[in-house]
Amino acid sequence: MIRAIVFDFNGIFVLAPEPRVIERLCRAYGTGKWIALSNYVLLIRRFERGLMPPMEFWSRVITRLTKEDFAMHVEGEYANPPERNEGMFALAQKLSENFPLYCISNSNFTQGKAYRRQKLYAAFKKLYLSHETGHLKPSPAAFTHFLKDSGLKAFECVFIDDSPANVAIAKLLGFRAILYRGNKKLVQKLAKMGLPAKLPADAKSPVAAISSGQQ
Repeated sequence: MIRAIVFDFNGIFVLAPEPRVIERLCRAYGTGKWIALSNYVLLIRRFERGLMPPMEFWSRVITRLTKEDFAMHVEGEYANPPERNEGMFALAQKLSENFPLYCISNSNFTQGKAYRRQKLYAAFKKLYLSHETGHLKPSPAAFTHFLKDSGLKAFECVFIDDSPANVAIAKLLGFRAILYRGNKKLVQKLAKMGLPAKLPADAKSPVAAISSGQQ
């Protein structure tokens, strides 16, 4: 029996803002994008586990970053609404009428704060954001923490993510895991599980599978 549906967030509901932040900072400072991306990749896991404050993280991605430019370019970009997959927001709202929805997402303090202000998490009963739990997917701890906190069993949960690695770990732990590859395919897979759902005719996904950004 399915008792809950668990979603990833970035890459399914929205395009994560971090690539936009990097582009904006590189333009402002004349820094090569590949240098900034290299620094970003080296530090992102600590940042998403809540082990680095935002100013420290971004000042190590762009080494000359000032507090004033952090406020202008980093916090300013996060304040801009991300590109939304309206079909998924509509689908989640419909599913929430029959099942509690949860979110397990690799996130960071600034992103989580911005998404909450923009009410992007409204459909979810509870959030499990990596910078708050200290657990990053695809670590099994991210999933077992959720199960222990929620009181649910893995086989009672449908888990939806756009990362093959995250889906693979979830399956090994017993979740009914689905690899997200676009709204229509997701609806078809849910129907096969006995969870019929329809997308509103006017709800459009920005791309078939918006899987860039954080997992």
